[in-house]
Amino acid sequence: MAPRAPTVLTPGGDCCLGPATVCETAMNLSVLYENRVIAVAKTEQGLAWLIEHGPVVADPPLPTWMLKALVADRRILRLRRGLFPAPTREGRLPSFPATINAVDPAGYITGHGALSIHGLNDQDVSHWWSITSRRQSDIRYGPYRAHFTLSPVQARQGHRTSLQVDGETVTLATVTQAFVDELRFMPYGLDWIETARVLRNALETQRIDEHEVIRLLGPRPSIAVARRAGLLFEIVRSEPNPELLSIARKNDDITRLAGATVTDKTWRLTLPFPRERILRAIR
Repeated sequence: MAPRAPTVLTPGGDCCLGPATVCETAMNLSVLYENRVIAVAKTEQGLAWLIEHGPVVADPPLPTWMLKALVADRRILRLRRGLFPAPTREGRLPSFPATINAVDPAGYITGHGALSIHGLNDQDVSHWWSITSRRQSDIRYGPYRAHFTLSPVQARQGHRTSLQVDGETVTLATVTQAFVDELRFMPYGLDWIETARVLRNALETQRIDEHEVIRLLGPRPSIAVARRAGLLFEIVRSEPNPELLSIARKNDDITRLAGATVTDKTWRLTLPFPRERILRAIR
């Protein structure tokens, strides 16, 4: 008579009268299932903690595996090392502009990102930037990236406004401030053609003018910014502004940009290509 198969207890305490390897597999699967249930429960607890401490959480006291699981399930994002936006209780993540504000509440969104919120830029702006009051690294939000330009004085004094974006209040530069900031800081370099298009749209809708730009330049205006602004206004309006031209000619130096080899003698600065190319592109 064939020997009887060994008796093995299953995780539930029942006897399994079969090959030991089959029962061991069943027991292992049961353990894995229980671990998975526990992991899911703990992950939900971790998400609840993030929601409570949002909208953006730095260095949350949660295990790495839990954060990775939430990112993999697209329930949160990893903005940079140790920094995560938290969803609402309805599971909705803050918008990209609102996330930028949350990372540095004392600063404001500016440049082409701000101009797109104002409705003056019809391009998909993938690289945004913000004036910040403290030094910090860039963040990534899906396909978008945000840079933080350190300027505590500008963060305090910059002209800003608030607009609704996807149901959230976003703090951003006024149209004129965003235009001047783009010409002053240029964190991604200056896109002459796109900036000229934005200026044309702003002038056509009466959202900007030279006098407001000059006022924002202040009592000791930057000659370099005045030259860039003056050239763009002349291209769009077809005539130079006397006040900006006066500032631009306060010295004989040439304002040079990396990679720009074409000198514009009127505004004493270098361009990556002749001004006629900008004019043709915005027509």
